[in-house]
Amino acid sequence: MKKKIKGIAVALTSVMLVSAALAGCSSNNEKESGVKATNSPSNATNSGTSPTADPNAKVGKVSVMVYDRGTIPSSEGTMDNNRWTKWIQENAPFEEVKFIVVPRSEAPEKMNMLFAAGEGPDVVANYEDMLPFISKGQALEITDELLDKMPNYKTILDQYPALRKLTTVNGKLYTVGTVTNIAANHAVVIRADWLEKLNLEIPKTPEELFAVAKAFAEEDPDGNGKDDTYGLNLNTDAQRMLSHMFGYGNPEKYAVEDGKLTYVWDRMQDWLAYSKQFVDAKLVDPDFALSDANKVMADFLNGKTGIYFTGRFSTVNSSVFADFKKAHPDAKLDTFDLPATKYGSFTGYINGGPSAVGFINANTKDPDAAARFINWLNDPVVSDYLQNGPDGVYKKRDAEGTVVAVDLEKNKMEYDYASDYSIVRNAQLTGSAQTYDPLANEWYNQYLKSSDPITQEFGDLFFKMSQIANRPNAVEPRKWQQSMPALPSEYFLKKSNGNKAVDGILLKSLVTTSYTAEQAIADAKKAWKEAGGEDVDAFYNDYYQQNKDSMLSPADFEGLKIEPELLPSAKANSKIQQ
Repeated sequence: MKKKIKGIAVALTSVMLVSAALAGCSSNNEKESGVKATNSPSNATNSGTSPTADPNAKVGKVSVMVYDRGTIPSSEGTMDNNRWTKWIQENAPFEEVKFIVVPRSEAPEKMNMLFAAGEGPDVVANYEDMLPFISKGQALEITDELLDKMPNYKTILDQYPALRKLTTVNGKLYTVGTVTNIAANHAVVIRADWLEKLNLEIPKTPEELFAVAKAFAEEDPDGNGKDDTYGLNLNTDAQRMLSHMFGYGNPEKYAVEDGKLTYVWDRMQDWLAYSKQFVDAKLVDPDFALSDANKVMADFLNGKTGIYFTGRFSTVNSSVFADFKKAHPDAKLDTFDLPATKYGSFTGYINGGPSAVGFINANTKDPDAAARFINWLNDPVVSDYLQNGPDGVYKKRDAEGTVVAVDLEKNKMEYDYASDYSIVRNAQLTGSAQTYDPLANEWYNQYLKSSDPITQEFGDLFFKMSQIANRPNAVEPRKWQQSMPALPSEYFLKKSNGNKAVDGILLKSLVTTSYTAEQAIADAKKAWKEAGGEDVDAFYNDYYQQNKDSMLSPADFEGLKIEPELLPSAKANSKIQQ
């Protein structure tokens, strides 16, 4: 396998080996976390073994946040009482593990209410912006003494320096994280069949992107004789992806220029001027500013949009591809790199690399218990079990090490809702005895191994997306800024008010032909200054000058990229590799 940069040794454990490994002498992981074999969390009809803690080692109580996405079947119970929570309760080394349920769609609001009421969970496992909680003193500093109680997690932290950079805020360790392979999140999807019909090619420059969108909107690519197609979508997701073309990770609006961390007024103006072209030429839905993600997806599924900037083709939402093919069986989809601009070459949103996934409540009554729970979750055997379930029940590994589903219908009922119990996890299963190709479980390989031709077709599309996400020297502007410092409360308010004013002005200009990008930026600068935004700029740049060597950089992500590669059995089903 070819790697762009060496140094990534991803260790993956097999749940099929858990029983055999634990039946022998105690491993280091077992000594540290009390792991041993026991019954699975599945019902009595399921077979298999799984790790557990020695009942004699159950000490203390801990509360843990878990999302409720509304996906758990009523037959399974509730998000704080089901087969998985019962297994955690039975197997974690605690007298009690209490789950604090937070609706995913209302997570920031609910979390703020819990903390304000003094009811925040001990371990906050989440995907939200954690800087506000750090700024308010609600996240506990993870001292060296506390980290020593998390040897499983410390192993990961030591192996991936980028993760330590990410989870260090204002010079102190406040969050816990995980590291995964880099893959596509938000990407560009294009109607390749429309390109063929209009004798066009994949756009490679900003000008070509505009020209293709114009043709899609004006030249009847679907052949129905009606003026009913859009060149591309321009909702919030699309606006942010287009801002990536100009090298800034909207909504942060910062970049390093001439050795300074600065608010990028020049890039914003160029983005706004470029985006206004699509609106002024009537190439987008005239109601784009009011369209939510579901409306935009519906337009694409209904064959109205030719270029779709979206996160709906991520692994979680891969069923969208099947829905599209059901409605348009003869259509072809492709993807492409964001065109480079004078600011450089950039990608859309990516998944993977280091990610902050939680923190310890500063007001927890038992910090040691919270640390021990995080350590237990990061045991490679526990992480494997919570991600894949007991061997052969929901998933199993094939000869190439790829985890494949056993029974999709069973999974929908008993497994699919459970992913949020392992937000805090040892994603690479670092420390495992058994190793596999680090690409064995990349989604494109899993999809291409399917017997379903639609899923295989999506595997090829996702493979291309992964190639783009891992392309050398293409920067994801938003990712490296994850190590921005927490702002003092007075600066946080200035930034919040300033950004609200700036975003309002940008949107007004975007929907108003006569409101030029140049005038909008002039007005936005004034509003930012009046809100105290220049104080925020100075704070950020001062921090950057003092801490730039310890902050995340694009180079940190370059070191984690792996050139996508198809496994032999996946390659056999690939249309683009034949």
